[in-house]
Amino acid sequence: MSVEDPSFAPVSRALSALYSNTDRHTKQEAGQLLEQFQKSPEAWSTTHSILVSHALPLETKLFAAQTLRSKVIYDMNQLSDESKLQLRSSLLDLLVAYKAGPKIIVTQLCLALANLAIQLLSWHNAVQEILTVCGNDASSAPIILEFLKVLPEEATDVRKISLSEEELRTRTVELLQDNASFVMNLLIAYVESASTPKSSHALIFECLNSWLREVPLQMVINSALLNLVFQALASDDLFDSATDCVCSMIRETRDVDETLPSISILYAKIMQLRPRIAASKDLPEDFKNYTRIFAEAGEAWHMLIARMPKDFRGLVEAIAECAAYDDDLEVVQYTFYFWYLLKQMLVLDRYDTAKRELHDVYLSLIDIIIAHLHYPYDERNGDLFGNDKEAEEKFRAFRHEMGDVLKDCCAVVGASNALRKAYAKVDECYQTQQAGENVAWQNFEAPVFSMRAMAREVDLDETHVMPQIMDLLVRLPKHKKILFAVILVLGRYTEWTAKHPEYLQIQLQYITGGFSENDSEIAGAAAQSMMHFCRDCNSQLASYFGQIKGFYEQVAQKISLDSLYDLTDGVAHLVAAQAIENIYASLKSVCDPIVERIYVKANGPVDDSSNKKIADEMDLLDTFARLVHPPILNGAINPCIQYWMETWPLVDLLLSSRGQSTAISERVCKFLRTLMCSYRNDFYSMLGMVAEKLVAGFEKYHYGCFLWASGIAVREYGNEYSDKNIQEAVWEFAYRQCITTFTYMSSVNLGDIPDVLEDLFRLLSNLVSNYPYKFIPSELCKPSIEAAVAIFGTEQKEPIFTAIDLLHDILSYGFSTPPTSRISFNESGDRYYDAEVVPAEVQSFIRGIVLSEGMNLTKQLFFGLLYTLPRECVSDAAGILLVIFRLGELPASAQWVQATLDMLPAEAITAQEKFKYVSAVESALQGEDMNRLRRQTMDLVGWYTRRNVTPRSDIKRIGDIRDQKVGYA
Repeated sequence: MSVEDPSFAPVSRALSALYSNTDRHTKQEAGQLLEQFQKSPEAWSTTHSILVSHALPLETKLFAAQTLRSKVIYDMNQLSDESKLQLRSSLLDLLVAYKAGPKIIVTQLCLALANLAIQLLSWHNAVQEILTVCGNDASSAPIILEFLKVLPEEATDVRKISLSEEELRTRTVELLQDNASFVMNLLIAYVESASTPKSSHALIFECLNSWLREVPLQMVINSALLNLVFQALASDDLFDSATDCVCSMIRETRDVDETLPSISILYAKIMQLRPRIAASKDLPEDFKNYTRIFAEAGEAWHMLIARMPKDFRGLVEAIAECAAYDDDLEVVQYTFYFWYLLKQMLVLDRYDTAKRELHDVYLSLIDIIIAHLHYPYDERNGDLFGNDKEAEEKFRAFRHEMGDVLKDCCAVVGASNALRKAYAKVDECYQTQQAGENVAWQNFEAPVFSMRAMAREVDLDETHVMPQIMDLLVRLPKHKKILFAVILVLGRYTEWTAKHPEYLQIQLQYITGGFSENDSEIAGAAAQSMMHFCRDCNSQLASYFGQIKGFYEQVAQKISLDSLYDLTDGVAHLVAAQAIENIYASLKSVCDPIVERIYVKANGPVDDSSNKKIADEMDLLDTFARLVHPPILNGAINPCIQYWMETWPLVDLLLSSRGQSTAISERVCKFLRTLMCSYRNDFYSMLGMVAEKLVAGFEKYHYGCFLWASGIAVREYGNEYSDKNIQEAVWEFAYRQCITTFTYMSSVNLGDIPDVLEDLFRLLSNLVSNYPYKFIPSELCKPSIEAAVAIFGTEQKEPIFTAIDLLHDILSYGFSTPPTSRISFNESGDRYYDAEVVPAEVQSFIRGIVLSEGMNLTKQLFFGLLYTLPRECVSDAAGILLVIFRLGELPASAQWVQATLDMLPAEAITAQEKFKYVSAVESALQGEDMNRLRRQTMDLVGWYTRRNVTPRSDIKRIGDIRDQKVGYA
């Protein structure tokens, strides 16, 4: 077919539209047409015609090359055996024709040829034949090296093609392992040949890098390639590719005991590079590559460093030198994992000698990290980061990563020594300022931040440096940044303060002073620190409850909502710390003002703003319900329940008058859920009222939150620990809720109610878990399975996850062993784990459903796997499919699979591929090898979706090739 053939005109117009100034809709249509063309059988001949043409533009040829590559990967089923051999010949001819470039097209052709070599099992001498066809002259080196570079990469990503595991394993051995020595010798020959163009040396390194996993490392180290790679680090053109090679060689020595001879040689070579660290500080890209090399060596050899610290000390010092780089913190980040790995070794008793040997290096690392923690000194446009919010957030996040390195330092040198470093820097700044000199706030803030990062490593009994720190912090200048940092530090050391209460009063004064600052960040920090103080020092603060409650009421309406939540959390901990006889009064005193505010708002205007404010206030009550639940002994009345009973009219009012607001319904349900989880058996007196509200709420509003809270009730009160009457009442209530929901579902589109479905499936899963032998024979079982399977066609991610869990829970009872052990009680009341088999009638019931619905279940699951399920769900859904096969048994399961595969488009899957999978199902069910069938199912789903469903390639990239080199020079 000629490229002028009218059948190519639509593709030509689509390419033109895609890269011209057309509207978005036209571009989308063009992209869709090109995707359809790529999958069509006609694309084989059309792409070849384009590639042999001399008249067409480069963009069109690149599209043809990409299409040819994708068709080799996904559409070999469209070709006969004879056509596959013809394709091999045409690809080899095209590769020779494009010997001089453009490189971007040669790469696509090499990718196509590599994937053909993997799949064409009868091609036994692929590597040698390609070399023969391309020739041995210098001009052929680039295309041969390009092919050899991509072959291992493609061979390790073969899940996208439809070969069996055995075929893949055999093919990988034949193409890679059997050719490793040959390729190695070829690369050496290219290196030593004077006729090999210098421009090909980078490609030689890239090829070597690709084959390093297949070639014995010692062979590389003993060859001329090793010196050439390290010499290339001095070449601007080869630096990146040589760096990649060095790093790959280092990674191949991670098994240090097996590769000691190689490590010895590589270590000597790498340490010769150390002077270049300082020499390249003004060359960011060079410095980054050297840091990569040293950090990679440290990570690979950290065990040897711990064993032989004197021999490897130079490497550790070199990495510390890299970590001191202050022009690009991302480069510094390359070293972080090394410090963590080495710390993990040094904290072991057997490496105490190494810890002492490297103690000073880690001490110097603390100075380095604190230096990096400094905010910029110069403001730009009135802002430290020049109003670049992304740069500011990036720096803030990076500070916390550096905080982790400080923790590693603490573990090695001891927290007291590490803190002393930070304290000395703060004290020096303080003394300098006291002497009348100006000190930038950044010089205070950075070491103070480091104290916060190291807090969790400090022993609670530390008295060497912590008292000095606490005395100094509260005397620092009240600059906003310093104040913010100090408040957060005090909040981080509250556990230490609890054991040293003499510092409590002054720290609380300092923190509460933060609320008077006209700064939301400082107020937020103060609220967070106050929360930690109330959590960790509640016994010491219990007597201050009245003062703190008054303070809470004073600032509650002045601070941000997030800060109010933190402060409420702290106050709730104080209430919980009160003596049992004071709990009711304390709880009432702090919650009554909240309840009163809600009543006022509830009787006011009905609008979104007031509803949101009510919902936020309900979250405050939820905090108290979550945190204040004192232990009640001997059947006494829980004082908290006494108070929450008094607030019940508020719940009734909100659901009846404002329940149409999802915000209010959800917060009220969250509050009811918290009550159930916090008070368990003490909540029996309120459980009936809650159940009625949940049923009525769903009937009236159809919000999923009512089902979610119902599921919590089943989980908390439907288990073996609850009173038998309560268990029965909960079953009846949940049964009503589910029947109501099924009725509602029949009148709506399932895709429109994802939240309802997700919460329903969680409720049903809780019913199956707690009432399996009531649930399965009931009217709920079959509709539950049908609903779970139906959701697979909606592309609703979260409901699908819960549907899969539900199906697993239900179908597991089709086997003799229950999915989980159940706790039972003997006649004496002692607990034991019930290991009895699932009753035969229950197994029979589940198998009966599967046999009657097996065809539909198989079809829905298969089509979900192939077309609609999110990637994260595929593995679990495939597991459900295999359960259905096991329950259906032979020959039914094989028939369901065959019928389902026959529904797929003929061009999407061949008869041979169908036969292979059906045979795998039969073999697995006969031999009980379900693990292998799972892998085969995942493979089928993988190559089918890549071939027929997902986009083949990023077509838009074609338009960018004008900016790329088109040749090899």
